[in-house]
Amino acid sequence: MTVSVSPLRRHQREALATLDEASAADDRRSWIVLPPGAGKTRVGIEHAARLLEQDRVGTVVVFGPNTAIQTQRARAWNSLGEGRGAEERGADDQGQAAGGPAGTDRELDAVFTALTYQSLAVFDEERESTGILLDELAPGGRQLVDRLVDSGPLLLILDECHHLLEVWGSLLAELLDLLPEVWVLGLTATPPGTMTHSQRELVSVLFGRVRYSASIPAVVREGDLAPFADLVWLTEPTREEKDWLAAEAVHYTEFITGVLDPSRGSLSFLEWVDRRFLSTRAETVSWQSMRASVPDLCDAALRLHHAELLRLPPGARVGEQHRRDPDIDDWALLIDDWMRHHLLASAEPGDDAAAEAIRRALPAIGYRWTRHGIRPGRSPVDRVIARSAAKPTASADIVALEAAELGERLRMLILCDVESATATLSAEVGEVLDERSGSALLVLETLIADPRTQPLHPVLMTGRTVAGPPEVLADLHSRIAERDRTLASKLSISEPAAGISRLEGGWTSRTWVPLVTECFSRGDIQVLIGTRALLGEGWDAPAVTGVIDLSTATTPTAVTQTRGRALRKDTHWPGKVALNWTVVCVSSEHPRGDQDWGRLVRKHEGFFGTDADGEVVDGVAHIDPAFSAFEPPSDDSFAAINARMTARAQARTEVARRWDVGADYRDEELRSVRILANWENTAEPAPITEHRPTAPDTAAAGLSATRRHLGGDPGRLLPFGFGRGAIAASIGIGVLLVISALLSSGVLAAGLGAFAAVVLIGLPVTLSIAGARRRRLYSRPPTVSQVAGAIAEALHEVGLSTQGAEAVRVRIDARGDLRCHLDADARSAETFALALDEAVSPITDPRYLLPRWHLPPGNPGIRGWWDQLRAGIGSAHERDPVWHAVPSVLGTNRELADAFAASWGSWIGGGGAVYTRNPHGAGILVSVRSANPLELTSVLRTTWH
Repeated sequence: MTVSVSPLRRHQREALATLDEASAADDRRSWIVLPPGAGKTRVGIEHAARLLEQDRVGTVVVFGPNTAIQTQRARAWNSLGEGRGAEERGADDQGQAAGGPAGTDRELDAVFTALTYQSLAVFDEERESTGILLDELAPGGRQLVDRLVDSGPLLLILDECHHLLEVWGSLLAELLDLLPEVWVLGLTATPPGTMTHSQRELVSVLFGRVRYSASIPAVVREGDLAPFADLVWLTEPTREEKDWLAAEAVHYTEFITGVLDPSRGSLSFLEWVDRRFLSTRAETVSWQSMRASVPDLCDAALRLHHAELLRLPPGARVGEQHRRDPDIDDWALLIDDWMRHHLLASAEPGDDAAAEAIRRALPAIGYRWTRHGIRPGRSPVDRVIARSAAKPTASADIVALEAAELGERLRMLILCDVESATATLSAEVGEVLDERSGSALLVLETLIADPRTQPLHPVLMTGRTVAGPPEVLADLHSRIAERDRTLASKLSISEPAAGISRLEGGWTSRTWVPLVTECFSRGDIQVLIGTRALLGEGWDAPAVTGVIDLSTATTPTAVTQTRGRALRKDTHWPGKVALNWTVVCVSSEHPRGDQDWGRLVRKHEGFFGTDADGEVVDGVAHIDPAFSAFEPPSDDSFAAINARMTARAQARTEVARRWDVGADYRDEELRSVRILANWENTAEPAPITEHRPTAPDTAAAGLSATRRHLGGDPGRLLPFGFGRGAIAASIGIGVLLVISALLSSGVLAAGLGAFAAVVLIGLPVTLSIAGARRRRLYSRPPTVSQVAGAIAEALHEVGLSTQGAEAVRVRIDARGDLRCHLDADARSAETFALALDEAVSPITDPRYLLPRWHLPPGNPGIRGWWDQLRAGIGSAHERDPVWHAVPSVLGTNRELADAFAASWGSWIGGGGAVYTRNPHGAGILVSVRSANPLELTSVLRTTWH
C-alpha cells in the first residue's frame, strides 16, 4: 500500500531550507524552534532522509523525553519514510522506504532508531563520582555510548531538546565530545527568549545557533494551527478555607505591626528605609546604580512609596509594577535589608534582640532565616490556595459550559499535577484540606457526581492508572476487545469506590495511551483527566477542543507544551477553535492569597494571544485588558470576569475572526504603549480625548495637520501673515498717518483718518483673533499623538530610529484605552515606546526639562481683551510654562536634547532644553519633580505583528 505524503507547510519548508544551507556549508549543529503541532517531527525526518541520501550520515538516532514520544517518532519514520520513498521510486516499486523500519532499542541495528533520553542516562549508583558523567553510567548506558561512537557518520536528533537544559544536557555535552564529526539537530517548541543565561550557554555547546524559529501566532495566522483563546476562571476558596486563611492572616498583621513599631531597634524600620533610599549624602549611590545592583529591593521600595510609607527616592520612576501596596515578598526583602545591614551589624543594645524576634516570627508567615538572609519557606497558605476544593467545582462549571456550546464535538482535557496525593498532609493544613485535594482523582469524582458532566463519560488516564465510572470502563473494555481480544482477556474492572473503578490487568501506559486516546478522539470519552507528566507533552490528539489547566507548573517549557495540546488542527473539524482555560483561586483573606494569580502571570509571560480588539499581545492582558500582571482583580469582580470569559467561550467564530487567518504577518514582537482610560466611578470606560487620525489606525495624517498648525514661530498663527515685524511696522505706519491727518485738511485728511482708523482699530481686532486662536492651542495640553510625533521625529533625526513620525500608529480600543506604537523594526519600536512611556509619566530625575507654553485662563472684560492682545503679540505664552521631562534616550547629552527641543517646538510649542544639573535647572526640577503634566497613566506592552 502506498503511503501518501502531505505537502510540506510553509514553516517546515523554511526550516528545511535553512538546514539545507547549513548542510551545504558543512555546518553540523542546528537548532529549530517550532510550536507544538507545527510539524517538528516531519522536519527532523526530512532532514535525516536528505543526509542519508547524500551519504553524509549512515545512522540516525532520535532521543526523546518519554516512551510516548519515542513510539510516535518511530511510527512517523515508518509512515512518512515509506510514503516518501514510494513517491520517489514510483508506484511500481513498493519496497520499504530507504533505510528500513525504525528501531526502538539500544542495539542500533536500524538505520533510524528512536530512543528515550533515559535509555542513555542510566547511572550506576555504586560507582564513585568522578565528576565525569559518562564514567558513572550503568553498563547499558555505557554500551549505548560505545555503539554511538562506533556507528560511523551519525545524525543525532534531540527531540523536545528543552529537556536537555533541565536534566541531561551536561551528559550529552560529554557525549558530543566523543563524536567530533557528529551532526546534531535540536528540535523544541520552547521559545529561545525564555532561557536563562546558563541555558543559553549550554544550547550554544549542544546546537550552535537557532537556525529557524516560528511563533505560535505565526503558525496560527498561516492556518496550520487552530485559532485559540486563553481564558481564566476565577474562584474564591471554599468557606472553610477562607475562614482558615483569615485566621492565618492574623500572624501576618501581627508581624508587620511589630516591624513598624518605632521603638524596635536603635534605628527603626521606617527610619532605615528613609536613610537607605532617601539619603542625600555625597557617598550615597545614585538610584540608577542601586536599581542595577538590587532591582527587586528597589521595586519593593517604590511599592512602599505607593503605600505612603516612603517619599519618592531621587531619580526613581514609578512604573505599572509599583502602583500597588507592598506584598509579603516585598516586606521580606526590605526587612532582610534592614536586618543584615543594620540590626545584625549594629553594636547598639537591643538590635540583636530585635533581629532574633523577627527570626522567630518568620515561619508563621511562610519564611525562614538562613545564612543567606530571609528566604521563602514551605507555605501552608500557598498549598491551601493551590489545592483548593473550589477548583474541581470550577472545572465542572467550565466543562458544563463547553458541553452546552459544543455538544458531541466536545473533547476536553483536564491536566493536574498528580494522580492522587502521595504525602500525608501536615497538621497545619490537615484541618482544612482533604488528602485528595489537588489530585486528578478528586476531579474525576467531582465530574462523576455532577449531573451536568456525568453523561460526558469522564475518564482518568495517567502513567499508572485508567479509571472512571464502571459503565464507561465496560464500554472501553469492549472497544479494546474489538482490537485485541488477547489483551482484553487480561483486563478486569475493579469494584467502584466513590463511583470510580479501575481497568486493571496485564498492560502498561505504552499500551493503554493509544487505545484510550483513540476512544477519546472518537467521542466515546468526552472528558479526559490526566497528569501533566503523561499528557502535557508529546501526547498527540488533534480532536482536543480545550484544556483546563489545574497544574502549578510555570516554566516556559511546561506552559508551551500545555497550551499546545489543543492547538493541533482536526481534519474532522476544519473549523475547530481551541480554548485554553486556567482555573485560578484568589483570596483577599490573606496577603499570600494571590499566589495562584502570580502563577497565572508567569504562565503567560512571553506568550501571545488575541485580545478583545484582535491585537496579538503577550501576558495576561490578552486574556482580559483589565488584567494586571502585578495584582489580581478584586473579589467582587470575579462574577463579571467569569461572565466575560463565558461570552468569549460562546463566541468561537469571533475568536477565529480576530486571528485573521491568512493575512500577512512579519512574525515580529514590537513594544507598544497603552494609555489607560479613567475607569474610576464609571460603569463604562471613559474614552480618552485624542487627536483622531484621518487614516485607519494611522496617526500620521492627523499628526501632520497638527504640526502645520504648530510649526515654528507662534507669530505664524496670526491671520494675513502678520508676524512680530509686521505688527511693529503696522503700528508705526498707523501713528505716522494719524499725525499727518492732524496736520492736513480736506479730502486727504479724511482719507488718511479713515485709513488710520482701520489700522488702529482693525489691528487690535486682528491681534485679538490671533490671540484667541493661540489661546485655544496653548491653553490645552498636547494630545498623545503630538507627543508621539515629536518623539518619533527626534529619534529619527538623530539616528536612533529607522522611522519617523509617519510610522506612528495611534488608536482607541473598545475599552477606551489609547494604543500607540511605532511601525518599525523591533529595536526602533522599543526605543520609541520607552521614550513615549517616560514622556507621559510623572517627572522623576531627568537630565533635561522642556517648557511647554501655557496660557492662563482668560479674564472677562477689558482685562481679558488686553490679555488676548498681549498673547497675540506673543509674550504671554512664555509665562509660567508647563515643564516636561526629556526622555532619557534623548537626554544623554546637549545635542540630543536640543534635537528633541526643536522637534517639540515644531509639534507642540516650547522653548529650549534646560539642563537640570546646574543650579538654575536643579531649582526648576525640585519644583516639578513627581508632577504629571499630562495627567495620564501608561503601561508598556509587547505586541505581535
